[in-house]
Amino acid sequence: MHALETCLYVDDLDRAEAFYSEVLGLALYGKAAGRHLFYRLEGSMLLIFDPRSSALPGDVPSHAGKPGGHACLGIAREDTDAWQARLEGHGLKVTRYAWGDRGESLYFEDPAGNVLELAPASIWGFTLEE
Repeated sequence: MHALETCLYVDDLDRAEAFYSEVLGLALYGKAAGRHLFYRLEGSMLLIFDPRSSALPGDVPSHAGKPGGHACLGIAREDTDAWQARLEGHGLKVTRYAWGDRGESLYFEDPAGNVLELAPASIWGFTLEE
């Protein structure tokens, strides 16, 4: 079993789209104006909802939440320095944390205050093939 979806909540979808598309370089998979953004990752989806509209009744149970969540996106261990430079180049405050010999995580916030982390799978003892 693995995580198929990760869901975060934002209060401004336009700012979120600019951040996730431009800063992180993710390709937008789908969106509904005023409701959500969907990004396809490697083997999973990142869902970003506006909680005001995603809490309304509809065909799918409501996705009500608020900014302040956390998601960790996997990167290659050897790309950590390049990602830190990229994030800082966009004006983000990055906190780097070493997990002993397992690798390092980069922590930063999106415009809504969600705490994001970029890290290699090795911090959890996984290999990319798992």
